[in-house]
Amino acid sequence: MLKELKVRDLALVAESSVRFGPGLNLLTGETGSGKSLIIDALSLALGARGGPDQVRHGAERASIEADFDSVVLQRDIGRRGTARVDGRPATPAQLRELGANLIAIHGQHAHHALLDSDTQTELLDAYGAALDLRAAVATAHAAWVAAVGSLRDLDQLRSRGQREQEYLRWQLEELRQADLKPGEDEALGAERSATRHAARLADLGQHALDALHEEGVTRAAVAIGSAASLDARLAEQAMRLESLAEEMADVASAVRRYIEVLDSDPNRLEAIESRLAVLDGIKRKHGGSLESAIQERGRLELQLGATEDLDSAVARAEADRDKGRADLEVAATRLTKARTTAARRMEKAVAAELQGLRLEGARYEIALVKSAEIGPAGAEAAEMMFSANPGEPIAPLAKVASGGELARVMLAIKTVGADADRLPTLVFDEVDAGIGGEAAIQVGLRLKALGARHQVLVVTHLAQIASFADHHLLVEKAPGSDGRNVVRVRELTSDEEKARELARMMSGGVTAKAVARAHELLEEARR
Repeated sequence: MLKELKVRDLALVAESSVRFGPGLNLLTGETGSGKSLIIDALSLALGARGGPDQVRHGAERASIEADFDSVVLQRDIGRRGTARVDGRPATPAQLRELGANLIAIHGQHAHHALLDSDTQTELLDAYGAALDLRAAVATAHAAWVAAVGSLRDLDQLRSRGQREQEYLRWQLEELRQADLKPGEDEALGAERSATRHAARLADLGQHALDALHEEGVTRAAVAIGSAASLDARLAEQAMRLESLAEEMADVASAVRRYIEVLDSDPNRLEAIESRLAVLDGIKRKHGGSLESAIQERGRLELQLGATEDLDSAVARAEADRDKGRADLEVAATRLTKARTTAARRMEKAVAAELQGLRLEGARYEIALVKSAEIGPAGAEAAEMMFSANPGEPIAPLAKVASGGELARVMLAIKTVGADADRLPTLVFDEVDAGIGGEAAIQVGLRLKALGARHQVLVVTHLAQIASFADHHLLVEKAPGSDGRNVVRVRELTSDEEKARELARMMSGGVTAKAVARAHELLEEARR
């Protein structure tokens, strides 16, 4: 669960700490108050792209911290952005990877993502508990692709003929004779520098030893130690001087050992230069680094090892390819069957939810479109079909649904798939677009139901939805100490506070009649 979001110097937010609770968390406020800023801040903590233009004017950087039950994600935005996980340095990509298992944000952009066939297929697989079957297809596909690649390499090798094989053997023999070891060039480069400057290094080392052997620190340690026995206030200084004396003795010993092993032998320097010349030649031929040359040696050994019995190797590769293809087709068939069953169940469940969301007469279907070839995600892709009104032809969701309809379709999908959804926190921004009245109440009921299984965060403009909140958070924009507007967030804890905010949302003003109606809404929501 997301426990707290701390924001500093982000756009209009000078400093804010927003605490969230279990169940349904509603954020409301006047238009332009900064409600979406809170969602933007959370997105940044989850690794979304950020830049200096988001930093509050006059500040050097913006800081965001999202405290979850299990982890703390932090992000700084400015000229130099940083990211941290539990206080340790991280990258935005790592934040995104962690965040993908913690929270899902469904906003206007997320509704647009619903139009993507890959997203639709993933939603169907999650609903149908087919994610393990999908993973099995991806594994089988990778094995089949690898087998096809191995066979292709062997066929190419066989077609090259004897002359090219001899050239490859010559390359391999050269690499074997070079006896390459990882990091050898860097180690020899360092040794060459030390050997070239051995006399100077020995001289500098001796100077250091002479300076260390001046026993000023040792004498001071003895003197202060004696003084500490007379006055305990000097005990800490005595311990520090004693530690310094021990440290200096360790350094002197290490420097002495270093001087003893310095080698200025010109024969050794010549041998190093000769070996580095060999390694440089190898690196120029094979990718520019010792590591790439070692990889090439391994590749050639595998490739030429196969040529010793090429016909048998090709036969084995063909068998591996055929078995890989058969395994892939079996796995894909299982996934197709699971998807077909899940699609029919999901159609009925989502259609029923859409009726409850006051999309009477709307039709929702899932078509399974066969792919030209089996891929890592299976033999087909899901395409969600929609018709908002009776008599209208059903068509792909991307072509016929408005923004408000998309929001409700997403909510319906999340509602029917709540048990299968493993994400602990769901965020809905602008889920109330284009709706009102009874439809808004139905949206509120479903968000409340989702809150029984997940932590749910919702930005809304509608009092009917806000009345269902377990935690009602009011976002306010007001002049700060410097005269500039700042955004603040506070939780409304009393029924009177909640009713006044609902009244403002309904009528734009807090009148006695509007407040009375707001109290009625709260009571209706509780029932």
